Amino acid sequence: MHARTNRTTRAALGLATAVGALIITASPGHAAPTKISYDTAGETHISGLEAKLPLGPGQSDVEVDLQTGKLGAKITLPESRTDFALFGLPTHAKVRITQESDLAGTFQAGSVTVAGDFAIQITEVGHFGAGIPMQNCRTTEPVRIELKSEGSFSPTEGGRLTGQYQIPKFADCGFDTEIINGLVTGKDNPIAVDLKAKK
Repeated sequence: MHARTNRTTRAALGLATAVGALIITASPGHAAPTKISYDTAGETHISGLEAKLPLGPGQSDVEVDLQTGKLGAKITLPESRTDFALFGLPTHAKVRITQESDLAGTFQAGSVTVAGDFAIQITEVGHFGAGIPMQNCRTTEPVRIELKSEGSFSPTEGGRLTGQYQIPKFADCGFDTEIINGLVTGKDNPIAVDLKAKK
């Protein structure tokens, strides 16, 4: 009787072990998001000024879930300078673009789409090389920028992202506020950014 009980107990334990192993095997694992840093550089065309503004060199820190395709990113860019003619006068402006919200999107079948909110601040304007600092001249609301990969994008190598965006009104730019708003507000501005994975 005792031997029969032991055999029954061992059989039950064996069945429980097999069921547990089956459950573990059947449950798909979920890997942690892959983190990749990219050297980042590009340019945007400010349509109202007929001027090019270089972007970078900066850095993009990306987290992508290769199973779901969801990604998030943080882009850091240095202050940049654009030169253009204003009413016939050689003019320059220094511009700082900073990310204001999480940059979120997807990576699917070699294609990336991503969007986020940015602030644009003009830190200096000037003529003939002489600049006037501007402390609080910035957009009154976030600038929404949506980007999509041009051609195939490889997470381990990088690729090019392009898009268009509109600049909202500026405030606190002194006497230049109305001039700036009259020239740049509400126009479509193309942007291209190249990402190269850091080795």
